Amino acid sequence: MKKILLTALIAGFSTASLAQVSMYGLADTYFGTTKNATSTTKIDSGGMSTSHIGFKATEKLGDITATAALETFLRPDTASTGRFNGDAFYARNAYVGLSSKAGEVQLGRVTTPMFISTVAFNSFGDSFTFSPIVTTRFGLNNFNLAAGGTDSGWNNSILARTNMGPVAITGVYSAGITDDTSGTTQSGKSIGAMMFQGPIGLTATWQEVEQGAGRPNMSATIVGASYAINNAKLFAQYNRVQNSDNATKEDQGYSVGASIKLSNVNTAMISYSKHEHTFMAAPQAETSSWAVGVQHSMSKRTDVYAAVRDTSYTHAGWTDTKVMGAGIRHRF
Repeated sequence: MKKILLTALIAGFSTASLAQVSMYGLADTYFGTTKNATSTTKIDSGGMSTSHIGFKATEKLGDITATAALETFLRPDTASTGRFNGDAFYARNAYVGLSSKAGEVQLGRVTTPMFISTVAFNSFGDSFTFSPIVTTRFGLNNFNLAAGGTDSGWNNSILARTNMGPVAITGVYSAGITDDTSGTTQSGKSIGAMMFQGPIGLTATWQEVEQGAGRPNMSATIVGASYAINNAKLFAQYNRVQNSDNATKEDQGYSVGASIKLSNVNTAMISYSKHEHTFMAAPQAETSSWAVGVQHSMSKRTDVYAAVRDTSYTHAGWTDTKVMGAGIRHRF
C-alpha cells in the first residue's frame, strides 16, 4: 500500500513538473495635474502603462503547448481592480489556447489586433494618459461611441495567429464583444498583419463591429510604420473609423512621433496626432494633440518618467485638455 501511494505521489509531482505557472504584472502610478474646464491635481494610476497583474499556465503536450491566461487591470492609487468602476475583473485577457510551430489559437477574451498595432507604432506605447493617438482612438472622448469596438479587448472571441516568413498575421472573431443585458448581438471581426525586419516595422489592421438592434456599426482601418536610425526610432500611422448611425459619420487622422535614446538609461519621447471628425448634421471638427516626455531607466524593471500632453478641439462644445505628470513604473 505504501509503495502504491509513493508511486502515485511521484507521478503527481512528475505531471506537475510538466506544467508551468507564472505570475507577472506592472504597477504604474503618477502625480500630476489635469487642466480642462477646471484644474485638478491628483495621484493617479496608469501614466505610461495601465497597471495589471496576470497568471499564466503552460503545459507541453508533445509538439503542442496548452496555455491559460487570466489578467486583471489594477488602479494602485485607490487599491481598486479594473480600469474604471464596473470594469470586468479579467478585462485585460482571459483565455485558454493551444500553440505550435504552425501558430496559436486562443478562446475567451483576447486583445484586438487594432489595439496592438496602435500601441506598437507610437512613441508613448500604451499610455492612456499621455499618448495622443491612444487617447484619441481608444479613450472616452468627444467622438468615440460607447461601443465595444473601441475597447482594447473583445469578449467571447476566437483568435488565430500564424507567421508567414517575417509577417505575423492575427485574426479575431467575436460572437459578442460586450455583455449586453438586452441580449443584443454584438459581433466583431478583425484581421491584422505586422512585420519587423531589421530597422523597419510595418502594420495593417482592419476591424468591423456589428452592434445590431438598430445601433450603429463601426468599421476601422489602421496602417503604420516605424524606422530605427542611430539612437532614434521614428513612428507614423494613419487610421480611419466609420460609423453607420445618424449622428457621427467618419473619423480619420494620423500620428507621428519619435523616441530618442539620450543615453543608456534616458529616453526622450515626442508625438503629435491630428484627426478630422465628420458628422451628418453638424460642421466638421478637428482634434489636435501633442505630447513630450522623458523616461529614466533605473533598472530593467523600474523606470521613472515625466510627460505632458496637450489636446485642443475646434468644436465649440468640446473642452481643451492638458495633462502633466511624473511617475514610477515597475514590472514584476
